[in-house]
Amino acid sequence: MQQDTHKALREDLIRTAPTEPEAFLQWGAQREREEGKFELSRGRVTCDMIWTSRNHTRVCANIVGELVRLLDRERFEVGVADFAVQTPVGVRSPDVVVDQVNPRGGELSTSTPIFIAEVLSPSTAGKDFTEKLEEYTAIDTLQTYFICSQDEPRAWVWARQRDGSWPRRPVELVGREATIALGGLGVELSMAAVFRGIPDPPTLE
Repeated sequence: MQQDTHKALREDLIRTAPTEPEAFLQWGAQREREEGKFELSRGRVTCDMIWTSRNHTRVCANIVGELVRLLDRERFEVGVADFAVQTPVGVRSPDVVVDQVNPRGGELSTSTPIFIAEVLSPSTAGKDFTEKLEEYTAIDTLQTYFICSQDEPRAWVWARQRDGSWPRRPVELVGREATIALGGLGVELSMAAVFRGIPDPPTLE
């Protein structure tokens, strides 16, 4: 019964949500965290549940912690899912985002991300590889889009090429040995750091 009530509440919120990006951001800032994570794409509002597994949280924390350690904090800022990204067609809330420091500090989103990371969840994996890929790579300032598994050391990397285009296919990384050069940030992110605490998949004997 309680689950049905929450579902009905989310559906009502989605129906009444504004679809203009600035109004949507203000509306979203007034929502309670328990209501879910709302995003806007091409005039359509969606809601994902905010509760995630420990592994998902661990990978996100690893990425944030490593970026905070590596980056010049006078120049770059690391944000998490509560900080939004404006795309050409809406508003998304990626798991991790890096942009340049903005001294104002009161804004609810950035439209100039340099790095975006998503950690796969069963409910969002399809969108991470399709809709979000298309929307994120349409942002002029973005240099790297990074998708991570939460179950094993495996990731997919799209890096903007020198001519400004994006590769048709990502580089898939498996294991803990590789590093990822982050364009525009001047640092390398290691798979070992990203997947600290995440077990290797079982091997077949």
